[in-house]
Amino acid sequence: MKRKSLYLLIIISLFFIACKQSGVKPQPIELTREHACEVCGMIIVDFPGAKGQIHYKNGKADKFCSTLDLFLFYLQPDSPKNIAAIYVNDMGKAQWDHPQGHWIDAEKAFYVYGGDITGPMGEALVPFSDIKEAEAYKGKYGGRLVRFNEITMDMLKPY
Repeated sequence: MKRKSLYLLIIISLFFIACKQSGVKPQPIELTREHACEVCGMIIVDFPGAKGQIHYKNGKADKFCSTLDLFLFYLQPDSPKNIAAIYVNDMGKAQWDHPQGHWIDAEKAFYVYGGDITGPMGEALVPFSDIKEAEAYKGKYGGRLVRFNEITMDMLKPY
């Protein structure tokens, strides 16, 4: 019996190692009151607006109360380089006051920067998976449309 358990443990361990090495993208996690922002330490779900999470190749993840904090962290010269995936809420589908789920690849999202809406930490970067939804939001609240690789530290204006 012990031998079977040992073999099972070895097989499971090898499976997880193979998944990490094969480039399988980790899935986003749903945020709860147990999660605090990596940048400001606030309880993430207590605040409105899009959230973010960065997953690493070693299985760890950092979570953020806003896309502003996500980019403040990500754009630092000493930020981790072993990133496996970055997710943000799709605000074309998630509710602003309490976004749950609707996680999308942050690097593929369309962001509305600036405008009349601010996030919990300052300047809003409102992510969308659909460019038409981003354009509609921009038409209603102002701002400009940007992509992930266009966002710079100069754009980020925390309170």
